[in-house]
Amino acid sequence: MLRVRTISNQFQKRTIRPLYAHTQATPWGATLDASLRNTDGSFRAPLAADAGRTASAFTFQNGLVAGTVMAKGAGESMLVATGSNPSGTGLGPYAFGLLANFVGGNLDELGDENQIGVWRGPDSAFELIFPAFDDTGLAAAYSAATTAGIPVSLYAGQDGRLTALGSPGNRQVVAHLVERASASKIVIDLKV
Repeated sequence: MLRVRTISNQFQKRTIRPLYAHTQATPWGATLDASLRNTDGSFRAPLAADAGRTASAFTFQNGLVAGTVMAKGAGESMLVATGSNPSGTGLGPYAFGLLANFVGGNLDELGDENQIGVWRGPDSAFELIFPAFDDTGLAAAYSAATTAGIPVSLYAGQDGRLTALGSPGNRQVVAHLVERASASKIVIDLKV
């Protein structure tokens, strides 16, 4: 349940919705990494100046949006994915799953708690509502892929949201795009 703090957010929709996840996906119980909290316990969004990042994490109403790609930190802690190459190349952690909660800001579901859920499970299907994904280039990629009969691979972007990349290098595929219904809604097949 969303904990709306202002009347203007009363109609806010959940930005990640499981479609086929009853046996295919699991909301992994995890802990928000300590780097995402200030000394007073308030939420702190990852910034481009942080170690290992090249861009600030995407925030919506001053917090992380449900559907953000998360990477596993030490123990059970989770970080916002950096969009870098996997840790096998020494440049960043592997994507672990998609954030199940709104964290921080006006839509915060955690309050003072640090327990989060991270959806993971290959071959599960989810609907993502904008702004949980970066739509840049998705329309063209989806059109070309539909014509060619190949899947559109989605990766963790530098801001932590799912995105299509023209030159992914050896980055980890996080999901395949099943359908781009519009600029505000996509359906994905999760691969992590």
